[in-house]
Amino acid sequence: MKKHNCLVSFNIKGHAGFAEEGYDIVCSAVSALAYTFANGITEVIGIDADINICDGFLNLNLENQNCDNIEKCQVLLKTMLYGIQNMKINYGDYIRVDIEEVQ
Repeated sequence: MKKHNCLVSFNIKGHAGFAEEGYDIVCSAVSALAYTFANGITEVIGIDADINICDGFLNLNLENQNCDNIEKCQVLLKTMLYGIQNMKINYGDYIRVDIEEVQ
């Protein structure tokens, strides 16, 4: 989700369906990218982001952070988005990317 031209949250949900669960390289790649990103935000940058994780679902939300913290996260957020969009080039039937602009 984008707010004032800054990425402030993301949801990753469902399983890719490329292969059966446990053997799905698309799901594994997206999950690895998302978890690495979330760890970068919390452990490397040190921001206490709102993160919810359960089977087949990951949500990270920075909307309650101050502008400085949101700005610090933009390189990682844009890198993760770029990585997923690049995976979509080869696995477009299994990945959907929606970007929602909010006020």
